[in-house]
Amino acid sequence: MMKESLTKNGLMLGAFAVVTTALIALTFYGTSDKIEQQKQQKLLSVLNEVVPSEFHDNALYANCTQVNAVELGGKKSHKVYRATLNGSPSALVLEATAPDGYSGDIDIVVGVNVKATAFSAAKNSDDVTAIDNTSSVNAEMTVLGVRVIEHKETPGLGDKIELAVSNWITSFNGKSFSKDNLAPWQVKKDGGEFDQFTGATITPRAVVGAVREALLYAHTNKSALFSAPNTCESKDNVNTTEPTDINEAHPQRVEEL
Repeated sequence: MMKESLTKNGLMLGAFAVVTTALIALTFYGTSDKIEQQKQQKLLSVLNEVVPSEFHDNALYANCTQVNAVELGGKKSHKVYRATLNGSPSALVLEATAPDGYSGDIDIVVGVNVKATAFSAAKNSDDVTAIDNTSSVNAEMTVLGVRVIEHKETPGLGDKIELAVSNWITSFNGKSFSKDNLAPWQVKKDGGEFDQFTGATITPRAVVGAVREALLYAHTNKSALFSAPNTCESKDNVNTTEPTDINEAHPQRVEEL
């Protein structure tokens, strides 16, 4: 009798586990596309936050290239959006991943003015035609903005990288970057300029490192990035108020272009 009861209970538990697993799998597959779409919508909504409108007159979401680059973190491909003003390259928005967050990957976007000196001069003279395609290889770039797109950091500690939680992420705004002076691009605990969080140094260290590597990549490859083929949707096929999708493109290394 006892054996029959155990067998019956075991079968019931097994059936329950199978049904539960099936429901979880169905929920995952049924919502995965929606989750990815929401992630893309969030990304597109911050493009104009990290590259203000005065730096471009093109639709950022419609002009990008997709690359595989270890400097941008992780093992997946990343998109690099290109901003232009009066037909001339002006800024880049780079997707990047900090793979060394406390709780895993931290996905970010980095907006950088690739014509810092030219823009400064043009702004002072109110002459945007002063911006051309010539610049010193070692010229400084200026960070326009950084935003976190996705993370799994601890609420109340590592989540301070979110703009909705604290303004720490805005500490990148206006920072000049030169590949010959990387020392400031660390948290203060490591001798740099960026604050760490009380009780949570790993998260800001990971973000600062990812931003630094993305800026190095942009500095080295900016010409190739602007000349690479456009792998985003054409402007005519995207809803300009609520863009919902980005065409997937075959990844390619910028260095090979």
